Amino acid sequence: MKKFLNYFTDFHRSYFNVAMYASVLLFIAALITFNYTFDFEDSYIDKFQGKNIRILFFFLYHGLAYYGVLFIIWLFNPKQIQFTWQFWLKSLLGLAILGFDRSIFPQIWQQIMPLFPFHTRLFYFKVFFNLYGFITIVFTLFLIKMVFDRNTGEGLYGIRFRKVDWKAYWIMLLVMVPIILSATILPSILEYYPTYKRVGGIRFAQFYQVKEWVSILIYETAYLTDFLNTELFFRGFLVIGLSKLMGKNVVLPMVACYAVLHFGKPMGETISSVFGGYILGVIALYSRNIWGGVFLHGGIAMLMEIFAFWRQ
Repeated sequence: MKKFLNYFTDFHRSYFNVAMYASVLLFIAALITFNYTFDFEDSYIDKFQGKNIRILFFFLYHGLAYYGVLFIIWLFNPKQIQFTWQFWLKSLLGLAILGFDRSIFPQIWQQIMPLFPFHTRLFYFKVFFNLYGFITIVFTLFLIKMVFDRNTGEGLYGIRFRKVDWKAYWIMLLVMVPIILSATILPSILEYYPTYKRVGGIRFAQFYQVKEWVSILIYETAYLTDFLNTELFFRGFLVIGLSKLMGKNVVLPMVACYAVLHFGKPMGETISSVFGGYILGVIALYSRNIWGGVFLHGGIAMLMEIFAFWRQ
């Protein structure tokens, strides 16, 4: 834990600016307020489910958050940021990948859906939706690394097991247990969690005549893999991958972009993602590793599932 405290001490010593941080928080708060007041993502963007225009909408939505915060940072520190063509190319490619990842699966599913029995389709949809990020995120970022960052020695944007302080992450996860347990009292959380209850797991188990724990295990395993994709993109690519071009300025824009990812979830979870994304972003910046974040992020998600199962 001392190592992590040193990370944050060093990060804020030369970077923290009260006015800049307040401006960034107000901007993110405005985005969150706008989305949940007008239910913008669910009521407007999701109306175009299965259409390619949705890729552009998510690209613009995340881009507004990312470049909006970066513009605020630039206003306070214009000499610290150099908007090189490498930065523009990599960041725009990254946001395009994110928009593609969040939009394209319904079109793919329409093509392969007839291959599966009718009563199991919802379950297969949810499982494959979590798994297909290995193509849209992992594979595409691998190609970007081969072009731009072949010789960094940091694995695939932080996917490496060297010097991972697992003890510290276990302590952080244990600290979160009472917080998560308390959160599952809230009706908005129990409406969303456990996510398994919305995937048709019972019908899947009945169709194949297996115990329901089999469908729970299949779904939750696939659900966990999505946190690798998430950490690889946000803490791996947006932080580690762009830090050599932007230095410490990579963390706050990533946090805003990460908050937008949660707009379809309960607002309390979106707000907490701002702080969680910030902590994991600083740790990734210094450790040059994302596995701790994968463990912590996935662990919190599994605790949410388990406690919500228990509550219900």
